[in-house]
Amino acid sequence: MRCFYVLVHGKLDWTAGLAVALDEERAKLAGFYCHRFVLASDEREAAERAFRRVRDNLDRQTGWLVEGAATLSLEAEEIVAAPIHKLLRPDNRAHTFYEQE
Repeated sequence: MRCFYVLVHGKLDWTAGLAVALDEERAKLAGFYCHRFVLASDEREAAERAFRRVRDNLDRQTGWLVEGAATLSLEAEEIVAAPIHKLLRPDNRAHTFYEQE
């Protein structure tokens, strides 16, 4: 097992009507970037673990996925080996959102 840094790109696809009903400003969000440090045996497993943590955290913070307001697709923009001590730090659970152009 090794530590990996995974830069995740999330794309939001809003369900017509539900997103606007929740908040018109949120409906303008097209996606986000965030990162996670994960313990995994290879890059594929690192991406899967990072995706699961990102999806769970986003849903806990916003409820958008459970409510059916949006669907989420995730992509690993970067996966690199990282020093194991990075796992000792608490997760940065923030997301950097961007709007539709």
